[in-house]
Amino acid sequence: MDTRIAEVLPEGGNRWRIVLDQTVFYPMGGGQPTDQGVLTSEDWTGDVYQVMMRDGEIWHYVQAERVPAVGTAVHGILNWDRRYKHMRLHSAGHVVDFAIHLLGYSPKPLYPTKGEHGKKPYIVYTGTLGKDITKELEEKSNELVAKALEFSLAFVPLAQLEKDAIYLQPGLPTNKPLRKLTLAGIGAVADGGTQVKNTSEVGRITIPSVTEADGMITVTYAVA
Repeated sequence: MDTRIAEVLPEGGNRWRIVLDQTVFYPMGGGQPTDQGVLTSEDWTGDVYQVMMRDGEIWHYVQAERVPAVGTAVHGILNWDRRYKHMRLHSAGHVVDFAIHLLGYSPKPLYPTKGEHGKKPYIVYTGTLGKDITKELEEKSNELVAKALEFSLAFVPLAQLEKDAIYLQPGLPTNKPLRKLTLAGIGAVADGGTQVKNTSEVGRITIPSVTEADGMITVTYAVA
């Protein structure tokens, strides 16, 4: 990307917090880790080690030998290997979630509450099963991977999402369009974060464990 520095704040040492006019860097959120990469100008280079959304702004946390000037034109490059890994992990989490739905366990008796798609990815559901679904869940997830089903995204009003989605997370905004993630032929959910184009990009999914405690089910997963 090519952009300009709009604001700079000190973070201590050789670190600064920077707002850009536009960005392709994904800020940590929705269970997906932050993007990393580099910003460069004609006479300045900074390593982007973290990106966060704060007070409605996307802040790029940068380590550099000196502070960059506001207005400087910069070129940004993502660490693509890191981004693509997190895209695959994030999409894999949705594949597992859709698989649980297809097996008849969601949104009843299990209801999704949160997910993490970083170093130790998992999905948490409220509810109980009373049986081990690890093997059938892994098989169903990889069945969806093998079909190379397409992911598609659209911004829709909450009322439309209520009609289309398998389930809705509590507390969704009502005053703006929401992003709908659809897996072809399966269903749709509300979503944020980056995704691959189809399930085959995810690769083989393994389910190390499905544990039950205190009325909660935790599904851990991994990709090859």
